[in-house]
Amino acid sequence: MLTRTFLAVALSAAVAASTQAAPKKAAGETVESVMKKVQAQQKKTQTLQATFRQEKELALMAKPEVSTGSFLFSKPNNVLWSYDAPKRVQMIIAAGTLTTYYPELNKAEKIDVRRFEDRIFKYMGASGAIDELARYFNFTFIDRASEPFWILDLSPKSRVVARRVKSIRIWIDRQKYLTTKFEYVESDGDVTRYEFKNIKLNEPVAPSRFSVAMPSTVRIEQMKIQ
Repeated sequence: MLTRTFLAVALSAAVAASTQAAPKKAAGETVESVMKKVQAQQKKTQTLQATFRQEKELALMAKPEVSTGSFLFSKPNNVLWSYDAPKRVQMIIAAGTLTTYYPELNKAEKIDVRRFEDRIFKYMGASGAIDELARYFNFTFIDRASEPFWILDLSPKSRVVARRVKSIRIWIDRQKYLTTKFEYVESDGDVTRYEFKNIKLNEPVAPSRFSVAMPSTVRIEQMKIQ
């Protein structure tokens, strides 16, 4: 479940970096002008560190499930998600492999994600347009002058896409031109939200941060993306 959520979030976040949808006029900005500034900021970003709060609303749960932890990115293609509470989980992308480590279960999963890396890292590197996503989603740009962020809403263009994704909403900070929050709604109504705080840009990050220190007794499963 965490692996599926991570890949979905990484892909949806790419929207915030490279949108090339037609501009829609709003109060003082257009989606085109904002995205150009976002891209400029991303091109300057070599490393990014932040804390995060994840909230999941599931149909079978009486109240939202909340997780907290930290996020780390280093160009060109290293990512670390560390879940600290309520359960410890580490998800690392390095050398084309996504490793998900569950210390409390003494278990790890590995997935080869090399063929997905271009999509995943468009957000962090602003490496290009999101032509592929734009084929499947309509974009709505919201600019409320009283709010410290812009909002980008994505809605499926076809029933095929809507069977998996109901909507995606992305919040873009007006000052930093970074995605600080996003929401992913699945077709069954389940909702996943992420909010990033304490964002630090371009501070030194040791390569060793993207290695997984696991005991020799850990059971490792090789997985495939369906």
